[in-house]
Amino acid sequence: MHPVFLFAGFFFFAIANNILGPLVTNIMAATGMSLSQSGSLVSFLQIGSLTSMLISLVLMKHVRQTTVTRIGYGVLIIGLLAIAVSTGSTLLFIAYLVIGFGAFLTDSGSNAILASDYYEKRKLYIPLLHFCYSIGAILTGYFILPFKGPTWRWAYGALGIILAVILIGGFLERYRRTKQQKLNNVSPVIIPEVQAEPVLPLLKDLAFVLFNLVIIFYAGSQIICVTWIPVYVETELFQPAAITATSLTVFWIGTAISRLLMGPIMQKGGNPFSFMLGGLLLAGFTLVALPFTANIVLALALVALCGFFAGATIPMYIVVTASWYPKNTAFISLSCILSATIGRMIFPLFVSQIAEAHNLGYALMISSLMLFIAAVLSAIVQKITKERPA
Repeated sequence: MHPVFLFAGFFFFAIANNILGPLVTNIMAATGMSLSQSGSLVSFLQIGSLTSMLISLVLMKHVRQTTVTRIGYGVLIIGLLAIAVSTGSTLLFIAYLVIGFGAFLTDSGSNAILASDYYEKRKLYIPLLHFCYSIGAILTGYFILPFKGPTWRWAYGALGIILAVILIGGFLERYRRTKQQKLNNVSPVIIPEVQAEPVLPLLKDLAFVLFNLVIIFYAGSQIICVTWIPVYVETELFQPAAITATSLTVFWIGTAISRLLMGPIMQKGGNPFSFMLGGLLLAGFTLVALPFTANIVLALALVALCGFFAGATIPMYIVVTASWYPKNTAFISLSCILSATIGRMIFPLFVSQIAEAHNLGYALMISSLMLFIAAVLSAIVQKITKERPA
C-alpha cells in the first residue's frame, strides 16, 4: 500500500476515532440516550478493539500487514456507513463495536507496513503517519460542523465514503503500478508474505518490556492531559468555553509539530533516545509549572510545550523497536497499542480520585510524575541497548 494512501487514510481515521465527543449532544438528543448510555459507546469501541487484538495475534502469523490494514479499513467503513443509515440506538452500539474492531487493525497494520515494507524510510514515515493522526484529531471539530444537528449521522456517512474512496484509490494505484512494471519488463519488489519470526525473544527482552512501560506511563499521562487540562482551564483559571477548547487544541498542535519535525531529524541521524529522554523531562517540567500560573497565555504556552516535548514518544518507540526486530513489526505495533490502552485505562481512574480528594493541580502533578518515570525508564533502555541499532 502506497504511503500517500496510508497517510490520507490515517488522517480521516483520526477523525473517526475522535468524532464521538463533538457529536455526543446531538446523538443524545436524537436517540434519547442518557449521558452514561452515550458514554458506554466508548466501552463498545474498546470491546471491539480488544476483540480485534486477540484475532490479530492469529492474523499476523498468516496474513501480510497490507491485507490486515485493508481489512481494518473495510470493517471501519462498514461501521461508519451503518451509523449513517441506522435509526434508533441499538444499531449504533453494534456499529461502534464494529468500528472498534476495524480501528485496531487499521492502526496496528498501518504502523507495521511503514516499519517493514518501507523499513529504510521508517524514521521519516512513522512520525509523519502520527503527525497525520494529530492533524486529524485537531480538525475533527471543524469536520463535523456541517453535520451538527439532525444530520449528525451523515458525519459518519461522509467519513465512510471518504475512506472508501481512499481504499479504492490504494487498490487502483497498486493495479496501475503492477501493470506498468509488466509493460516495462520490471520485476516487482517481492515482499515476504508473512512476518513469521517468533515473539518469545521480544517478551524475554528486558529492554523491550521496559520500553512498553514507557508507553504505558506516557499514554496514561497523555490521556490525563487531554481529559483534565480543559477542565483545569475552565474551573481553576475561570476561562470561557472558547479558551477551554483552545487549551486542548494547542496540546494537539504541539504534538503534531513534534511528530512532523522528528521524522526528518531522525532520518538525518538524530538519536531517538536523546530526544525522547529530554522531551519527557521537559514535558514533565511544563506540567509541574502549569498549576503555578494564573496567566492564561502562559498556561496555554505550557500546554502546547507539553504536547510538543513528549509528542513523538510513540513514533520513536516503533522506529527503535523495529530496528531491533525488523521481522516482528506486526507484534511491535500490537504491543504499542496494547501498552497505550493499559495506560489509558489504569491511570485516569486513579488520578480522578486524587483530583476529587484534593484539586486538579494535584492531578497534573501526578501526570508530570508519570512523565518523569517514563524518562527514567527510557534512560535505562538506552543504557542497556547502546550497542543495538536505533
